[in-house]
Formats: sequence, structure tokens, C-alpha cells
Amino acid sequence: MRRRRPRAPTPESKRLAVIEEIADDIYSIQFVLQSLGFQTRSFSPQSSIGELMDFDPELIIVDMMISGGGGYRVIRQIRRAGNFARVPILAIAAAAMEGSAEEILAAGGQDVVTKPYSMAELKDKLDRFVPKTK
Repeated sequence: MRRRRPRAPTPESKRLAVIEEIADDIYSIQFVLQSLGFQTRSFSPQSSIGELMDFDPELIIVDMMISGGGGYRVIRQIRRAGNFARVPILAIAAAAMEGSAEEILAAGGQDVVTKPYSMAELKDKLDRFVPKTK
């Protein structure tokens, strides 16, 4: 009897969480991610870690421009929750945030994409952390 090999995960099965507070930005990033075939869900910066755990994302995208320096706070909070120790965090930062890449990495992020970003640039970053995108 021949054993079937497990199928490689499809982009549709990949869950990406987006932490953002501006409705237009949420819509924009989710549109791009969904057009690449990802399953997405947005969370406010005030969402509980439990809500994020229920979604069980394979990548978390955090907008660093959350009011009051909240992007750093959110990344640190996620890292303190042991369940997310291995989940990559991709930060979205404004070009004006000089020196922020080092601070984001120190807070627990894995990489940064700078606004304004192209779809190709975002896709390259996603391919690094969540392979098999379209």
C-alpha cells in the first residue's frame, strides 16, 4: 500500500494577524494580504492575547505607528506571552522613523517593512517567514 505524502500548506491555510488601529490602513493591508491568498484577521492594539491565541496566527504584522508608541508595547506584550515565542512579527514603520529597525528588533520583531511599501516588497518579506505565497 502506497502512503500519501502530506500536502504542503497552501497560502489560503496561512493565518496572518494584523494589529492596527486605523480603519483605512486595516482595509489596505488586509486587501493586499487576501489578494496573496492569506487568511487574515485584524486586531486592535487593545485586543487581548487570548483573542490572538484563538486565531493562532503564523505571522503577526504590527503597525508601529499605533498611538503613544504602542507598536513597541504590543510587540513586547506578544513576546511575553509564551505561546508566541516562535511566531514571527513583521513591523510596518514609517520611513520617518529613523533608527527604528534596531529598536523593533530589540523589542522582539523579526523584520521591518517601511511605508510606503510595494506589494513586491511585502511579498518578499512574507515569503521569508511564511513560504509558499502566490
